[in-house]
Amino acid sequence: MTLARPAARTIFAVVGAAALVSFVRSGRVSRWMPVARYAVDGPSMEPAYRAGDRIVVNRLAYLRCRPAAGDVVVLRDPERAGHFLVKRVAFDVGRHEAAVYVLGDNAEASRDSRAFGPVPVHLVVGKAWFRY
Repeated sequence: MTLARPAARTIFAVVGAAALVSFVRSGRVSRWMPVARYAVDGPSMEPAYRAGDRIVVNRLAYLRCRPAAGDVVVLRDPERAGHFLVKRVAFDVGRHEAAVYVLGDNAEASRDSRAFGPVPVHLVVGKAWFRY
């Protein structure tokens, strides 16, 4: 029995996605992997992301380009070492200053660029890929 090419591609894509989710959920994602997982803490990104949601982040997303407006990113907290934030990029500050302005979706509960200013792009860990 042979599968038609489109059907085979679909099956391989589904199996590959399931394997990736299984791998991520197992906790075996480490520092050297191109993906990482993070947990959302707090209401700053509601309603899109709620406290306790887990997200998979593509750490290679910005190797060749900069974060764009609307991207949901994980970044190192510019004020608290060892902490990470989940925020949405509002805009790129400009070519001469490699920084982005980030905002939480829930303005009343968010500590973001309105409090700490533009974030240097080297603090951006990666782009949120999907929530699980």
